[in-house]
Amino acid sequence: LSSLRGLRLQRFAAVVGSEGAGAVADGMRVAITFVLKRDDTGAVMDTSEAQGPLEFTCGQQEIFPALDDGVRGMTVGEQRTISLGENAFGPVDLQRVMEFPLEKLPEGVTEGVQLQMQGPQGPMLGTVKKLTDTTATLDLNHPFAGLPCTMSVTIHTITPAPSLEVEVVSQGDGKTFPKPGDKLTMHYIGTLAEDGSQFDSSRDRGDPFQFTIGVGQVIKGWDVGVMKMSLGERSILKIPSKLGYGSRGAGGAIPPNADLVFDVELLKIN
Repeated sequence: LSSLRGLRLQRFAAVVGSEGAGAVADGMRVAITFVLKRDDTGAVMDTSEAQGPLEFTCGQQEIFPALDDGVRGMTVGEQRTISLGENAFGPVDLQRVMEFPLEKLPEGVTEGVQLQMQGPQGPMLGTVKKLTDTTATLDLNHPFAGLPCTMSVTIHTITPAPSLEVEVVSQGDGKTFPKPGDKLTMHYIGTLAEDGSQFDSSRDRGDPFQFTIGVGQVIKGWDVGVMKMSLGERSILKIPSKLGYGSRGAGGAIPPNADLVFDVELLKIN
């Protein structure tokens, strides 16, 4: 994400709560409102208006490096424009533009529509680029791949980050670590910290879990904790409720405000 161009920097009157901090620094939990724009056309690509502030912990590789660097030193209410460059969402890979049988796509699909498809390593998003009587050409690159962009950000809150513990059970290769956007294959066992009761297990099912890290597909504790693991590593993640399911819980299995413990193994990075 990046900021709007041409917006003047300005400071708004704001009060930092008792749990807050004066300025953004590594290890602080930050919530921002933003508008993302293309540099070349000025078109708005994304905004926090609909979904609310974007939250991340500064310096923990949860977000684009340029955004991480750009918010350091900012205070609540301060606004800044931050250039994200051309490859914040990855470069355009022509090998990810593929042809599929039209019969595999939903009926009535049109060019320009975005579809979610099941790929060999899990769900993939694709944009329909071309249709013929028998085939459809899909672009599986991120819709913003290769686009130069900037982001206008305003600091909404700054608070100490909830504490996440990672206890290594068996070491990985020590050199191959996930990064945002990677598709991972993992085994896990999930239990409640309070009483140790198990609520889910991919090992019991014999079916490893696949997901894309760093894009909000899993709870924040996974996005943060798994990023610290190397390929082949097995670890225990002790996740506070604020980085889990919070006050809403999850169905009948996970009560509100429950701290969680996950036994996780990083099997594959795709």
